[in-house]
Amino acid sequence: MYPTIIKNNFFHNPDDIVENTKKIKWYKSSSNDNWPGYRSDNIYNFNMALHDLIVHDILKLYFRNENIVVGETKIQFHKINYNDWLEHNRKDTKIHKDSSELAGVIYLNKDTNNFNTGTSFYDENKNITAQVSNNYNTLACYDGKIYHGATSLDYNERLIIVIFLNKIKKVKLCQ
Repeated sequence: MYPTIIKNNFFHNPDDIVENTKKIKWYKSSSNDNWPGYRSDNIYNFNMALHDLIVHDILKLYFRNENIVVGETKIQFHKINYNDWLEHNRKDTKIHKDSSELAGVIYLNKDTNNFNTGTSFYDENKNITAQVSNNYNTLACYDGKIYHGATSLDYNERLIIVIFLNKIKKVKLCQ
């Protein structure tokens, strides 16, 4: 099981990253999706440098200088507003587990630091065990197999990057 890690000031240039979200294509969730709102394509497909930076920096937090490879990644921008949540027909997925080994979010709402719109973590009985504030440019990374979910929403659009990493393994370098 991976520990939960919080890292403030994740990006050196978060304003540039947020600005670039105005130029990407967004896809609305379908009735089959467990998430409401809009997501981008996998960042790998349109900004490989940003994708690789996110993966590299997360692996460094968990594994320091070990040689690690990740076999599967899905990293997307995600935006949601209050009405998206109200219209979402799968509200039972608010508190959920992911199928990924490591999961995470990077909060991208400027001038925001609010526990009510952050992420909550839960035990098996779905009692809150920890909360993270929706603090601009903060990474919350955690074991995908623990219960978690957005604590709540307000009337401001919530902009985040969602992160799913799978097939994480140590590799031996040939000498």
